[in-house]
Amino acid sequence: MRRAAVVAALLALLAALAVWLGTRERTASRPGPRKNRSATATQVTAAVEGDAPVQGVARRADVDRSGQGVVRGRIVDRDGVPVSDGRVILHCLASGTDRSAPIDGGVIEPGAEGEFSGPGCRGVVCAELRHPTLVPRDPWVLEPNRPPVTLVAQALGRVVGSVSDGEGRAVAGAQIWVRRGADDDPAALPPFTSRNTVSDGEGFFSFARVEKPPCDPCGEASGRCEPGDPRDVPTYASLMLIARAPGFRPTEKEVSVDDEEGWQIVLAPPLSPLQGTVSDAEGRPYARARVLARAHTRGYEVHQARVDGGQFSLAELGEGSYDLRVVQDGVELANSGGHVAGETIALVGNVPALGRAVTLAVVRRGSDEAVVGAVVDGGPFAGARTSEEGTVGAADVLPGTYALGVRVRGLRSQRGQVTIPDDDAGPWTGRIEVDDSP
Repeated sequence: MRRAAVVAALLALLAALAVWLGTRERTASRPGPRKNRSATATQVTAAVEGDAPVQGVARRADVDRSGQGVVRGRIVDRDGVPVSDGRVILHCLASGTDRSAPIDGGVIEPGAEGEFSGPGCRGVVCAELRHPTLVPRDPWVLEPNRPPVTLVAQALGRVVGSVSDGEGRAVAGAQIWVRRGADDDPAALPPFTSRNTVSDGEGFFSFARVEKPPCDPCGEASGRCEPGDPRDVPTYASLMLIARAPGFRPTEKEVSVDDEEGWQIVLAPPLSPLQGTVSDAEGRPYARARVLARAHTRGYEVHQARVDGGQFSLAELGEGSYDLRVVQDGVELANSGGHVAGETIALVGNVPALGRAVTLAVVRRGSDEAVVGAVVDGGPFAGARTSEEGTVGAADVLPGTYALGVRVRGLRSQRGQVTIPDDDAGPWTGRIEVDDSP
């Protein structure tokens, strides 16, 4: 009895040991938690590759595979008004580098509400604003794949002036130019974002001052940030304003950029015109001649007048002498210097005024196919458009070689030249060929 109980106990022990060993073996062969996570990841990957998304996971088509992401922003001025003009240039300061560079495809024009989006990068993204009158109020730094951020731009400082006549009446539509003073450094830059402007209906005008934008991390890394005050830009030491308006003589005035009272320009009444006649040695008028007058001491001041029936009149000249040139179709016919307003002169051309009739055909290269509606510029043709036969024409064309530009819808602009021979063979017909290059 006792022996039977011992045997039974041993058998029970052996059975328990066998069960324990089998359980451990099954546990070792069963996938653990890590294996379960891998299986789940595989299922998610399959779902991403396919069209049906798993909850919380986007389709591959919705994921930026380049890894650079997208940056989004909206530009407003300090009053909250959207800025819809200008351009945004995105720069990247990549992680682990000390130099920044523009991002490919990162030149963007804002939308109607100032909104924009563009490519990001693995690092810091900086937005540079190119605008004629605005600069960022603060450095613009963006993060990829974030909600749009509002970026504030502020207006550049302005210098204001006015234009009036001798009676104190405002002069609207006056052209105003800024030039460096006579003794200034030739390498100096203008202190404004533009060199010219126009007076408004009340005679006022203004120039936006050049200012440095605030320094961002990309600019600092690439050396684009210069130390000093934002207004401390090397510019003209002295300024000269030039104003011109119909019915007045040109006016110059030396001014200071820091004049707190503003610039005031008073236009003087015109002098008597410089007038006269233009003809060839036989007294014959030219068909399309013009007279150009350049001020002898003010090389920037140029006037021109058409010759009509052999006569011309140059009005609104300033003080001092002028050098004259007579040109037709780009060919100089005569020149003369030292003339002043109020003078009457006779200019004689050095070639006969009687030219020849010219017909020019525009065809496709390598064929006689006429090009209809092509625009031809240069020489005797000023924006002439080819007819149904693909030709343009001009009368009294003087001998010489003329450079021409040809524009055809859908094709690139092309250039060519024609030479009109110096003979008496009557009407001349030529052709110019254009490529089918878009």
